[in-house]
Amino acid sequence: MIQYQKWKDEIRILITDEQNYGSVQIAIPCYKCNISGKADALIYALYVDSSYRRKGIATKLLQLAEHQIKLNGLQIAGIEFDKEESDRFVLDWYFRSGYKPFSKRSKLLIKKL
Repeated sequence: MIQYQKWKDEIRILITDEQNYGSVQIAIPCYKCNISGKADALIYALYVDSSYRRKGIATKLLQLAEHQIKLNGLQIAGIEFDKEESDRFVLDWYFRSGYKPFSKRSKLLIKKL
């Protein structure tokens, strides 16, 4: 299921996979923010229940999120990664999915779609 929400200064998109207990969210800002000039949209809150992991569900959700960004006419997706909140295997998975650090010290990973 894909739900679009128009807020005052951004578009939010929620993608859920209820069958596999997963979801991901996208924020497309319509204002100057910390990702402006770095990424067009921010993918966040990608989650798959632990009993459903390692089945390609996160990959499918990430691809759906990237597709929604492209459908909105945008080209660069960003994901903020904080090593305090996520395990190293998650960062490695983002790298394998085509995301690269914006800069050496940045927590922002970007991918040209």
